[in-house]
Amino acid sequence: MPFALVDCNNFYASCERVFDPDLKNKPLVILSNNDGCVIARSAEAKEAGIPMGVPEFKIRPLIKKNHIAMRSSNYALYGDMSMRVMDILTQCTPNTEVYSIDEAFSEIHGHDTADIIQTGKTIRERILRDTGIAVSVGIASTKTLAKIANEAAKADKSLGGVLYLYDDGQIDKVLKQTPVSDVWGVGKNYATMLNRYAVQTAFDLKMLPDTWVRAKMKVTGLRTVWELRGRPCLDIEECSDTRKGILSSRSFGRPVENCEDICEAVSHFSARAAEKLRSQKSVATNITVTLVTDKYKAPGQPYKFGATCTLPNATADSGEIIATASKMARYLFRQGKIYKKAWVILTGIVPQSEIQQDLFDGERYSEKKHYLMETLDELNAKYGKRTVLQASTGIDQPWQMKQQYLSKKYTTSWNELMTVRA
Repeated sequence: MPFALVDCNNFYASCERVFDPDLKNKPLVILSNNDGCVIARSAEAKEAGIPMGVPEFKIRPLIKKNHIAMRSSNYALYGDMSMRVMDILTQCTPNTEVYSIDEAFSEIHGHDTADIIQTGKTIRERILRDTGIAVSVGIASTKTLAKIANEAAKADKSLGGVLYLYDDGQIDKVLKQTPVSDVWGVGKNYATMLNRYAVQTAFDLKMLPDTWVRAKMKVTGLRTVWELRGRPCLDIEECSDTRKGILSSRSFGRPVENCEDICEAVSHFSARAAEKLRSQKSVATNITVTLVTDKYKAPGQPYKFGATCTLPNATADSGEIIATASKMARYLFRQGKIYKKAWVILTGIVPQSEIQQDLFDGERYSEKKHYLMETLDELNAKYGKRTVLQASTGIDQPWQMKQQYLSKKYTTSWNELMTVRA
């Protein structure tokens, strides 16, 4: 049974273009938190010479010269559009593994080559029709080959976004055109080592003896080689593992000097982390809070200040987590320091069903608290984030990160729905 890798083309830029047609066929870059660096580019921006990861201030002349549009990263929009794409994919194929926000593996049923290719085309056409997002579909007998097929489908416009690698001669031709550094599972260090032994392409790697690969690249490297030869070693993972730690963090839009703003930011991050914790039906026992100053203001001096607290009982109650994190923030805060960032990490995570109850402790994560948090999440899911919130998380949030070029949350906020005029 072949595997398909479905990958959204220039995903962040594509999401912006769905709701702003004026951006189509124009160079577009997406900026990171606080509009700092380029984290995504449209094909036109790549052709204009915009590198990935470059600070925005360094490319202002290039942006002006090429009339490049900019958008602040809108993760609420991107996350919702990703969910829509994945929902369509799961309807088209029986088993799907969401690999990242814009990629997923699926099993393709059928043995007839024409039917398999048509399934790939159907997936692509339906996602484009229902979401406006263009995808590339790479199909092969293994997940590693499907990854390579996907990249080839993107590069060759004549393929219409779909490529099925099934013939040995066809596979070898594509592998000879694929640098070994682009093979899924071959990191930078392995690529450098392989280049020293004149292994330049995926085909070169495929032809290496098993004993040599096992000695140099361990078992995981050998599995990669077997996958290049068409021997499946990686199955579709239908259930993702529960996260062992949950981080919530943002850089501040402006330097923060007072304790109240720090506590408000930490409360907000704590509420977000608790929400993520409940979404995977888990509870946590440890909370870590870290405050970060500007390391360049006092070179060589400590600039990160953190503390960890163990709760008496595992919980997912936002109120308890926020109260504990706020106390820690007040303890860590030092008057006179200027803070640039803060984060909250929840660890000691276990499934909610495995909570160890204490008969003598009324502060445990009780059924009443559980239903309260469940209602809170349902209301925010139905009416938009922060519809119901803890007062300590703030309303105006002056410390929020800078997002000068932020588009609207077209699909997740009632107040920002698109208006269509006849």
